[in-house]
Amino acid sequence: MRRYCSYASLLPLIAATPAFAQTITDPANAYPPDETIIVSASRIPLEPREIGSAFSVLSSHDIAREQTTFVKDILQDVPGVQITTDRPGDQTSVSIRGSDNDQVLWLIDGIKLGDPSLISTQFQSDHLTTSDVARIEVLRGNQSSLYGSDAIGGVINVITQRATEEGLRLNAEGETGSYGTMNGGASVLGKYGALDFRLTATGYSHDGPSLADANTASDANPVTEDDGYWRYGFSGRAGIAATDTLSFQMIGFWQDSDFDLDNTDSDSSDTVRKREYAMAGQTRYLSADSRLSADASVSRYVTRRLYYGTYYSPEGDLYKGYKDAANFNLGYNGGVWSIAAGANWEEEKTNQVTAFGGAFREKIETKSAYGELALRPVENLTVTGAARIDDNSRFGSFDTYRATIAYVLPGLMGADSFKVRASYGTGAKAPGLYQLFDPAYGNPDLDVETSKGGDVGFDLDFKWMSAQVSYFFAKTRNEIVWDYSVGLYGGYAQYGRTRKDGVELAFEVNPTDWISIRQSFTFLTAEQDEDRDGIYLDMGRPKRSGATSVTFTPTEQISIGARAHYRSRNASSYGGATDAYEVFDLLGSYRISEKVEIYGRITNLFDSDYQMAYGKNALGRAAYGGVRYSF
Repeated sequence: MRRYCSYASLLPLIAATPAFAQTITDPANAYPPDETIIVSASRIPLEPREIGSAFSVLSSHDIAREQTTFVKDILQDVPGVQITTDRPGDQTSVSIRGSDNDQVLWLIDGIKLGDPSLISTQFQSDHLTTSDVARIEVLRGNQSSLYGSDAIGGVINVITQRATEEGLRLNAEGETGSYGTMNGGASVLGKYGALDFRLTATGYSHDGPSLADANTASDANPVTEDDGYWRYGFSGRAGIAATDTLSFQMIGFWQDSDFDLDNTDSDSSDTVRKREYAMAGQTRYLSADSRLSADASVSRYVTRRLYYGTYYSPEGDLYKGYKDAANFNLGYNGGVWSIAAGANWEEEKTNQVTAFGGAFREKIETKSAYGELALRPVENLTVTGAARIDDNSRFGSFDTYRATIAYVLPGLMGADSFKVRASYGTGAKAPGLYQLFDPAYGNPDLDVETSKGGDVGFDLDFKWMSAQVSYFFAKTRNEIVWDYSVGLYGGYAQYGRTRKDGVELAFEVNPTDWISIRQSFTFLTAEQDEDRDGIYLDMGRPKRSGATSVTFTPTEQISIGARAHYRSRNASSYGGATDAYEVFDLLGSYRISEKVEIYGRITNLFDSDYQMAYGKNALGRAAYGGVRYSF
């Protein structure tokens, strides 16, 4: 504690990072357009003061100020969220409150993402950039009653830009820097009467260094090669307001990438070529008095991975996954009460052709129905309850539920607002098609993972300071684990259980109009009992992690800041232990005119040697510079 409390003395040296919930009042291109509504927190439109779950919102302003290229990187500044690597394009696991990556649901403009050809259906955010993002909502805690499987840990909802002003706008950005980095993108946004559209193109590449860290590499296999990475992609949306109450839109993205794979303690010649795309059609009805709403959507998400290397087939081992979904939702706002209900159909398919495991094709279908009720029995009190039933073509039916409460005490301790909140819910996660049916490692006898958990906390707002504090807890049963005693080569078994609890802290202080100080911190205990014998062992999650930051804006044109990310020692990291670390960055920008801004940053200022996951080589000191243009 002395080590990490001492960071308070560094506040004047460290810069602004988005840390916790904000109310976004600028109508910045979201769908639906009312940005004071947290879309992911409920199927009922709720204002932030009515939400009983812990959430954070990162705006496009936060992303630009932090000069963040990849979505995964800005998430490490959110309390309760941890990522396994800050290398661009590297395979990343995103954990919310100690969860696994496959227990976090990702949405992009309402499209449910998840690759059924992976070991367990999940979304890999490795190549997702911030270029066209308007805001990111992070909902922490069990959300299966609203979103079904994959939402045990929480939900990350990415909302892209949308034109809201008449005419045409061009946004462009380009930067270059260390390790041969080239990064850029451009968006064209337009609105003409009832029609609006956006088209975005992005690209990124760097030359290395190696993903394997020479400091922990084996003597027999020293690290000698650089591991390059590139990606490019397109995204877009087109919408039309057919009437004052009825609207339609088409959305989607496509991206292509190529990246290397290294062993934990040595180089490897293996590479992966990945292509993925998502598309959806959506329609929305909102009555003239805004009481009755209805929306429907159909979507598809597809990934195709080809692995090349010594142990793969010459044409590449193929893993291809499809996730198709259809949704229908109804809602009614009666003032004192609001209600929502809906139905969902989802089909997951995988096609695998590999040199070792052979070929197989499998699919699974899930039909779901949910209902949610919000009550406001007295002023400033909001209570919600939600229930869901999922009918899986392989596992039958299972149900989940959630309840929240939020109460606002205006004026307490002189605050503008003081909200106390609590939530509790259950969740379920179905095994992946690979875990069930892979010819070499699959186990068709696996069952559904189940969980329960909740949180309690408060949000405090003054004119000059905001704070958020949460205590959370979760337990999961029937955890799917790797067992070397299964089959000839090992395989998947189901006898584990886990428990996690901790505290999330976040605050923002604005002592003057030109200084902003932010802090986020997570205390986490995550343990597993593989044999169900009452002996819990560390799961391999950092017990303490956080970000501290300060931004100075002496004039409207100039912004100067610094930031620090830090973690405690991780004794159970795969392959070995990772040491505690602190990494400092400097950032700055200068707005030349309303159309042009130049910016630059130095990352890992003191050239620290650190690892976020054992054996993974983090980047040393690096410098980047770029320009933004908007017309």
